[in-house]
Amino acid sequence: MRKLTLLLCALLAGISLAVAQTSISGTVLSAENDEPVIGASILVKGANASTITDTDGKFTIKIPAGASRTLVISYIGMEKQEVFARNGMVVKLNSADHTLDDVVVVGYQTIRKEAKTGSIATVDGDELASIPETSVDKMLSGKMAGVSVSSSNGQPGSVATIRVRGTSSIGAGNDPLYVVDGIPVESGDVGGLSNSMNAIALINASDIASVTVLKDAAAASIYGSRAANGVILITTKSGEAGKSKITARARYGVSTLANDNDFGMANLEEYVQYQRDARINAGYNPDDPSSEYYFPQAMASRRATNWMKELTRNGSQQEYELIASGGAGKTTYYTSLSYNKTNGIVPTVGFEKMQIRANLDTELNKWLKMGTRLHGGYMKVSDVQNSLLGDSGLAPTNPFYSGMALAPTMNAYNEDGSYNFDLPFVFNVNPIAAIREQDKYDKQYKFNGTVYLEWKPIKQLTFRTNNSIEYATTTSRAYSPAFVNTASYGASLNTAESQYRILTTSNTITYDDLFNDDHSLNVLIGQEANTYEYSFLQGISYHVNQQRPYHSVGVSVEDQRVGDGLTEMSMVSFFGVAEYNYKGRYYVKGSIRTDGSSKFGPDKRWGTFWAASASWNIHNEDFMQDIKSVLNQLKLRYSYGVNGNDNIAAYAHYGLYSDIVYNGITGQLPSQLQNRKLTWETNKTHNIGIDFRLFDRLNGSIDWYTRRTEDMLIASPLPYTTGFASQAQNVGKIRNSGVEVQLDAEIFNTNDFKWTAGVNFAANRSKVLELAPGQDFIGTTLRYVKGEQLYTYWLYDYAGVNPQNGNALWRNEEGLLTENYGEARRINAGSPEPLWTGGFNTELSWRGISLGIQLEARYGNKVLNQDRSLFEADGFYGDSNIWKGAMNYWKKPGDTNVLPKPVYNNSSNSSAISTRYLEDGSYLRIKDITLAYSLPSKWTKKALMSGVRIYASALNLYTFHNMNYWDPEHGTSGATIISYPMTRSMIVGVDITF
Repeated sequence: MRKLTLLLCALLAGISLAVAQTSISGTVLSAENDEPVIGASILVKGANASTITDTDGKFTIKIPAGASRTLVISYIGMEKQEVFARNGMVVKLNSADHTLDDVVVVGYQTIRKEAKTGSIATVDGDELASIPETSVDKMLSGKMAGVSVSSSNGQPGSVATIRVRGTSSIGAGNDPLYVVDGIPVESGDVGGLSNSMNAIALINASDIASVTVLKDAAAASIYGSRAANGVILITTKSGEAGKSKITARARYGVSTLANDNDFGMANLEEYVQYQRDARINAGYNPDDPSSEYYFPQAMASRRATNWMKELTRNGSQQEYELIASGGAGKTTYYTSLSYNKTNGIVPTVGFEKMQIRANLDTELNKWLKMGTRLHGGYMKVSDVQNSLLGDSGLAPTNPFYSGMALAPTMNAYNEDGSYNFDLPFVFNVNPIAAIREQDKYDKQYKFNGTVYLEWKPIKQLTFRTNNSIEYATTTSRAYSPAFVNTASYGASLNTAESQYRILTTSNTITYDDLFNDDHSLNVLIGQEANTYEYSFLQGISYHVNQQRPYHSVGVSVEDQRVGDGLTEMSMVSFFGVAEYNYKGRYYVKGSIRTDGSSKFGPDKRWGTFWAASASWNIHNEDFMQDIKSVLNQLKLRYSYGVNGNDNIAAYAHYGLYSDIVYNGITGQLPSQLQNRKLTWETNKTHNIGIDFRLFDRLNGSIDWYTRRTEDMLIASPLPYTTGFASQAQNVGKIRNSGVEVQLDAEIFNTNDFKWTAGVNFAANRSKVLELAPGQDFIGTTLRYVKGEQLYTYWLYDYAGVNPQNGNALWRNEEGLLTENYGEARRINAGSPEPLWTGGFNTELSWRGISLGIQLEARYGNKVLNQDRSLFEADGFYGDSNIWKGAMNYWKKPGDTNVLPKPVYNNSSNSSAISTRYLEDGSYLRIKDITLAYSLPSKWTKKALMSGVRIYASALNLYTFHNMNYWDPEHGTSGATIISYPMTRSMIVGVDITF
């Protein structure tokens, strides 16, 4: 009996041991073409056991004793599967959308998020599609930590300013590089005669699959000389094999002037009181009918004109889209057609665009694939003249200047209904007539076309070539009737034709392999070249026939001007990337790129840029498995690299000549000194980051960075004995450092109710380390000062009002009070750079109803309200109107906390630009609120529709701020310039899918 018991125990132990060492082998294939899936992740659900497939798609995994026999199989761009483990199993993975949870697009590659070693921020295109903005750059506002979006112009179709981790240059550009479907594209302001036309406004937000911002050197250095200011990668959508899908969208909305702080101009009674007191303080009698300063109290009883109301209106927006996508066999397609028309809040101001896109991908055979990305369209910006011909001052045709400056006592129309031109304060130009009679626009026709070919001779090796053309032609016109211009010009016409063409070829070879199931190696080498050509032809005529406002033979030769120009640039690049990882735990990556650019001197034409980075997926370590259900992900990242900045004029290194007329003879003289050694600015960036996920609900990233700009491209001062004031040189250094935090949480997720929320925060600090030799600062009011923050306002030190006489007070160099403006000192009064920026978003959905809210904020920045110096000028501008706050002026001895007394035609300089007009620009904006309802599928199916979504959105719904102005957002320079203000929009729309 004892022997039998021992035998049974041994048998059971053997069985247990066999079970403990159960080994399962299988194969993972693509359901689309039965090709092996290399590098697919295989893990035992709930256990610390995992592996990945080899080059044949095969795997072997040991299932621990007592563990579940369920395997979780996943791969980039394919649907994850949970299957029961059995020997010899074959698993086929279906294609899926590239969701942000799985992959991210980086330079020339797509990688799994867990493999990233650099600092990257990504937004899903569907988050942008419903935002009622006219361009993608504005839609990114408040979406990503460290990506600041601001605008000094709310005009439809205008350009937004994007800064990635602060401002890094003084003399070169600070805008990021835009790359669409792997091809760098033109961005920024491409307007001819309009105030602003956005190059990327033609991109339709509904066509975007994702927007990825490469923020640090490790992520961006593969773009070399153009990556110093960050890279924005826009990936458009592709079709999916299967049933075709058609989506129709329509929306309509209205917009109004955003004015959440009740800013406004004085009414008739206030204006009359102000003007009478100003005359009295100047020693005049406003009640003397014989005086030219006669301004009786009875003026307050006449009919008032609200000029802002006369010059503005409710704007409108309408947009229509038709999208078709699908695929059959080895070919997929995505096409879209859209039309947008936005009427501004000023008559004749607006934006219109129409675009069409066709994305096609096809597998010619198992190893050869090709595709196209075709995009074309038309856009038109209509606006008004902002300055007078022959005059450097503000134009009466600027509706926001005239709307604020013209007195309510001045009539807009005569008794017979005709325009009133008796308006001496604005050169007798009626702004209402000027806006309606002017004709000013830019029209652009644009085409982007890319063809790619991808060859995969063996499983590990991929050859890809991308070849692209971007072409745009712009027609511009600005006609002003005679009453708008100064008399010596009469009616004027300015027209221009311009075009640019960019040719790009990008060719890469990628080797991707897995060794011994644990070692993964990815190597990419490539070459890229592009050429840029821009040309224009412009004609200007004065005293044109107002009945036939075109250039004609009837215009004298003396009244005609013609100009043309040609700009050409080119660049050739060679680059490489190598990445190694061990068991999905340790990642090491290096990249290098060499660029040769025609922009730089022959002695320094080539530049080399590189980066090295590493990351550690701590959550994949054995010692983390016991807490992996709580801490699902923990990654540590570090990177260092060098990027370049080539954003300067095409011929900055050349010695140039310009035309001159001397004593009636035309000749040329040197205008720019040659610099054969002019070369790139460089950015050297350190980045440390942590990525984590808690309870399968909270995702987070924290980054600390410092970047140092060296060899800045600055116009360095020269001794006047050289014959030149300055020369473009590589001098000076700037440092930017900061912290970024991004958190996204899935708070609830049940069958009926889902609630998500996200918050981002960024704080950046800049410092000017060096300027040109012997140079301590650049600029006057807004300066770059050695040892200080990058942007600083150096303003005259305003000290309030003398309570005894109402005169303005200043502080002199000794800090003592004085009424003499000439003795006032300049002080460092603050910076337009915010101490921090941030954003918040949340979405709640329940049984088809969803509510999304987005907020954006910035704190600690200063705004120089120069417009207040025009409308709070203490009488300097005579009969000009004032803003309501200017009524708080000194009236009697002992008054404190007031403005200086108004004096008609004041000459005391009390309204000179000073700390008096510097304000806190902090704000919290309710950027977007969208309420939507998706009809139940049982209803839509009866109408042969697969989905219907109805929604209402509010853009810029409300802004909390303390500025004495319409809106606190005024670009990176932080100064008001009487430009088109921000607007509030209310939109309703419907999406129907078949």
